[in-house]
Formats: sequence, C-alpha cells, structure tokens
Amino acid sequence: MNSGSAKLNGATAGFGVAAAVTALLNTVVACVKDAYHPLLNLMNGIAGHNWTTQGLADVILFVGLGFALSHSRAVERVRPDRVILFLVAAVAFAGVGLFAWYLFF
Repeated sequence: MNSGSAKLNGATAGFGVAAAVTALLNTVVACVKDAYHPLLNLMNGIAGHNWTTQGLADVILFVGLGFALSHSRAVERVRPDRVILFLVAAVAFAGVGLFAWYLFF
C-alpha cells in the first residue's frame, strides 16, 4: 500500500487524533493532580476516587473529541502515516512521562 494514496475516513482519523490528545492530557492531569492537592481532593469528591474521575474525564474527552474531529473533515486530509506517528509518539511520550513522574516525584 502506498501511503501517498492511502486515506483514512473521518472516524478513523478523528478518533486516532482524539486518542493521542487524550493520552497526552491524561498524563498532564495525573501529574498536576498529584502536585496540587486541592485538585486531587476535588477529583476524589466527584466520583469517589481521583482515578475514577480521571478515567471518566478521559472517556468523555476521547468520545467528544473523536466525534467532533470525525465530523469536521479537517482530519481526513491528514496522511495516515502522520496520524499513526502522532498516536505512537503521544502514547510513548505519555508513558515515559508517567513513568518518570512516579519514579522521581
């Protein structure tokens, strides 16, 4: 398959980008809530535990952003290899970021 001629449909591209953004924001929220205790306490109060609240926020962000991007048609013009690269890089960066955060802080 030639990546120059391959195209992703709107849903595939939209939810691929949404997954990457969600992974990055999940990492930021995990670090910020551990460093800022008022946010941690707020998140504990919303759904009983901060990880539950964070998981619900991740699902809402992923689904909402995925549908919004799917219907915008802007992501359909992005080459498939770029969407894949963004997703892989975002997940790798998020994983390394969480590992470093919990290892050193």
